[in-house]
Amino acid sequence: MIKKTFISLTMVFFSFLKSQILDEYPEKQDFYEGGLISFYKESHDYLVKNNVKECNAEEIYEPRFIVTKEGTIKLIKDSDTANISKNKCAYDISLMLLKNLKNWKAAQVKGGKFGALTEFIFYPKDVMSNYKEGYNALKFKIAAQYPGGYEKLKKDFHDEFMSLFMDYHINGDINLEFYVDKEGHITNPRIYPQINDRNFNVSFLRTLSRLKKVWKPALYSNIPIKEKIIYPFNFSTTFRER
Repeated sequence: MIKKTFISLTMVFFSFLKSQILDEYPEKQDFYEGGLISFYKESHDYLVKNNVKECNAEEIYEPRFIVTKEGTIKLIKDSDTANISKNKCAYDISLMLLKNLKNWKAAQVKGGKFGALTEFIFYPKDVMSNYKEGYNALKFKIAAQYPGGYEKLKKDFHDEFMSLFMDYHINGDINLEFYVDKEGHITNPRIYPQINDRNFNVSFLRTLSRLKKVWKPALYSNIPIKEKIIYPFNFSTTFRER
């Protein structure tokens, strides 16, 4: 299982430093005043107050968005139209919350405010009719798992990518980001900080595609959900994982 604690604060925001947008919130920071418990409580209160109709129990959605340094919201367009269609009610209500809740919180680094990419799990039933004080969706989430576990993942990455690292003589820290979708497949891979070598990037993604093993997808209350994975490397001719 990939642990986000492996990611250094510097590497989290390095690739977006110029635009003031972090790849994710620094460790121990949340996108909402009072943290996730306050976010879900205010979501529940808003939906009850406005008599919003609950979705069916199969629907779940994870909106991805930016909280700007001013504390406003910018939605990231979701290209998975099939998933939106399947979870249209949860999708619509999650966007309603993004539009109407007020206490969004910018990321902070060394006293300065930064915009940051983030997301949340929205399972309407647990935020509405099943809501209990102190609810936090992450407590009900099981992370995606690579076949054979984390050590096997490290070995497979080493075996597949070592020759590529040596061919291009690339040194230094870098992160591979991708999603594991609901079927356990790797989607939307990217590398950051960006390497300005088209041939390397093409070769890297081609090599990644050779890892054809299907992951065990992340689960929320036994419902498969997509999950973002960030895998940090130190690129060098000797190769080591950070």
